Amino acid sequence: MDRRIIVNSIPGEKRMAILEEGRLVEFSLFRTSDQNCLGNIYRGTVKRIVHGMQSAFVEFGHERTGFIYLRDLRQDISYEEFEKNLNDDDGEEESGGEPAAAPIPEYVKEGGQIIVQVIKEPIGQKGARLTTHATLTGRFAVLMPTIRHTGVSKKIHDPELRRDLQELARRTVEKGYGVIIRTMAGSAPRQIVEREIVQLIKKWRTVQDNFKKGKNEELIGEPVSPVIEAIKNTYTDDLGDIICDDKADHDEALKYVSAFIPERKAAVRLHELPYPIFEYYGIEAEIDKTLGKKLWLKSGGFIYIEQTEALTVVDVNTGKFLGHGSLEQTVLKTNLEAADEISYQLRLRNIAGIIVVDFIDMRHHNNRMKVIRALETALERDPAKNTVYQFTRLGLIQITRKRTSESALATLTESCPYCAGTASILSRESVGFKIVREMLRQNQLYGTRRFRVEAHPDVIFSIEHAFGREFKEACRAHKITVEMKSDTAIHREQFTVSEA
Repeated sequence: MDRRIIVNSIPGEKRMAILEEGRLVEFSLFRTSDQNCLGNIYRGTVKRIVHGMQSAFVEFGHERTGFIYLRDLRQDISYEEFEKNLNDDDGEEESGGEPAAAPIPEYVKEGGQIIVQVIKEPIGQKGARLTTHATLTGRFAVLMPTIRHTGVSKKIHDPELRRDLQELARRTVEKGYGVIIRTMAGSAPRQIVEREIVQLIKKWRTVQDNFKKGKNEELIGEPVSPVIEAIKNTYTDDLGDIICDDKADHDEALKYVSAFIPERKAAVRLHELPYPIFEYYGIEAEIDKTLGKKLWLKSGGFIYIEQTEALTVVDVNTGKFLGHGSLEQTVLKTNLEAADEISYQLRLRNIAGIIVVDFIDMRHHNNRMKVIRALETALERDPAKNTVYQFTRLGLIQITRKRTSESALATLTESCPYCAGTASILSRESVGFKIVREMLRQNQLYGTRRFRVEAHPDVIFSIEHAFGREFKEACRAHKITVEMKSDTAIHREQFTVSEA
């Protein structure tokens, strides 16, 4: 697979696009005002302990406090517990399980300082989720300073290679650290893997030193670079061009690639053409499409995506697609095409949480299973953890996708100041009738007979043309005269009715 990383930077904003086989599959936006913090390590100060939830709110240098659960504070957890905590989106203690070994004040005190890492950025009204079990991720290994565990990626199947890497991991644990050897270490020279682990250990020691110094700086670990993270998570054979339009980004990428993937140094390039980089590679138009709710399929069908903070609903329709066979085959083809597009859109838009898909109803069980298998296969390309559940009795499919940051839509947009996020405003006819009612109210209460009305042109047009006859009848019946004035600067829902 040809995987290209394209980076566009201007003062205050960095945008990164990942293309696979020329198609945009991931888009990330980083602004200095947003304080992107996923993966960063901070000096946290416990602000408040919530005994009923066995959790605490922690200040870590951002506008909103983060929150941390008891099991992310405990230092006596096993690797299995650690992994479960990391993959659990809610992080809450399981109900009905064994009680905690001790209440949360035994692990942390209000006003106390702790080392915390952000494992989920602030989303909506929720603050960042934090943990004291920091992990430092490299290209070939993941260092776990607080968990004594060794592991080798399950994707490395060669027994001899696994034993060799396991031995390398054991030497790391002897130094007091846990480590997971990643898949890419299997094809890398041992000295490069060992060098990276040594660097990760040095980074953690720097974090500890910065924490002990007791200074006021909250960020005590090296900030996570989105460009380097993208390179780390790309297999060498898949890594295509890394193209940046900013020299600082180019130099950072070149330095990392030279150290850990020297054979790919030529892939790092600086975009020096006068044409904007995202327009040159056709990315700008694709980003604009992520803002739309309605997406057409190649067959003529379409899907409709509606997002809320914790839930996303996807509706599948045949649209203009009539098919050439039976109705069941037409529906199946539309649903299969939609399954592929839905998996692509979830990844591109970074939609997470609970996703409910209303596929077009199919009569045959075998066809429903084909759609589920197609959806699962398409989602295998998604690096985010996801699960597909069977059709419900109402014919819906539920998908859960791990959430660590805001969706692309939430990052690029804000609630409409006109509709306040409802996605609808009063119709011009409704506003017109409100104006008539206000005139009649003033006529009845104060005896006013001459009015001056100011409103949006669409509303004025509706009053004078859509129901002009009824409006004139109302004026005659109450012996009133009206002077209309249209103003495009006035909100469609706003108007003034005054005495002329």
